[in-house]
Amino acid sequence: MPIPKYTYNGPIDHTVVPDLANAKDKSVIITGGANGMGEAMVRAFSDAGAFVTFGDLHPRGDELAKELNTNGKTVAFVKCDITDWDSLITLFETAKAKSPHNSVDVVIANAGISRASGDSLWNLDDPNGPPTKPNLNIVRVNMDGTFYTWKLAVHYFRKQPDTEDRDRCFIMTGSMVAYIDSPGNWEYTATKYGLRGFMKTVRRSSWEQGIRINYVAPCWIKSAIRTKEYEDWLIERGVEFGEQADCAGAMMRIACDKSINGMPTRTPLSCTLS
Repeated sequence: MPIPKYTYNGPIDHTVVPDLANAKDKSVIITGGANGMGEAMVRAFSDAGAFVTFGDLHPRGDELAKELNTNGKTVAFVKCDITDWDSLITLFETAKAKSPHNSVDVVIANAGISRASGDSLWNLDDPNGPPTKPNLNIVRVNMDGTFYTWKLAVHYFRKQPDTEDRDRCFIMTGSMVAYIDSPGNWEYTATKYGLRGFMKTVRRSSWEQGIRINYVAPCWIKSAIRTKEYEDWLIERGVEFGEQADCAGAMMRIACDKSINGMPTRTPLSCTLS
């Protein structure tokens, strides 16, 4: 379905309840879907009647897929490293082969990593000793992995008819650190700023291919990306955490409304599924 050229018409109305009928029979790919926010997304979309193919390195993915399929849902799990191009191709090929319409309609680039402490760019070397090469694996996973996911999404989107019953929707899981200063978390913050900038650039031309791109920026959400000790420390200082379902609701709000394109969305917000 052709989409209009990107223009800013104000923020997304988060009081609108998504029309879940628009997710039914869609083929949805979710990276990092075995636990945390990703698992909440897998459950939400499968509950809405979508065929969900999710990838993760965590072995819990097999268990989650078995649970959902036993309960009448339709999901497929692929053990997948988003920094491995061939591994990602397997994820997309599985979605295309197993989904009811052999399609790829929605891709959620959710997989990403952080570091609890010891940012390798932030740590200071002994000035009298040799410099220490930084470990930039966070950059490789969060940036390279998401770029790989985008490249494949575009390829598979364009394989299918651009018709009303299909979609070409790409959503990235970002972070509120893409809007604020985050001392001591340099690598992670840089990647989330980078992905936000990527979205703002891509939205200016992706509409020409009928592709819409959006960015969801969770704030304080309970997830495995940080340690329990760190979460407890934040709670003791008055930080209120949102729920993983808030993020799933934001993803669903975007996926179910083809008019939403090029928008950064911050959570927790009142994005509900009912």
